[in-house]
Amino acid sequence: MTRVEPEPAYGYLRVLDLPDGEVEVLEKQLHEYAVAHNLKLLDVRKERYRLLRPGELSAWLIEREARHLIVPSVEHVTTHPIAKMLFCEAVYLDAGAELHEACGEGSDER
Repeated sequence: MTRVEPEPAYGYLRVLDLPDGEVEVLEKQLHEYAVAHNLKLLDVRKERYRLLRPGELSAWLIEREARHLIVPSVEHVTTHPIAKMLFCEAVYLDAGAELHEACGEGSDER
């Protein structure tokens, strides 16, 4: 049986006002999800801004030629429906990447 190499993936966390311990737990969840889905987590972008910056995220993903982005959940990124749409469009349409939710409903890619 041929072993399939893990595909590269990147993570994204909004860490504004989160204690370091919680950030570590979220990072661990991203790593565990990656391993379970044959992905190799290369880097995690940690945002500490109040405003969501989807343009900067898509530029970061494009620069790295990322095809997979893992987040704890889209709810972790934002609870605002329009901001969720902008975030997903930045990942899917602008960067051309798949979005994976490590802890979201179904915990699978969207």
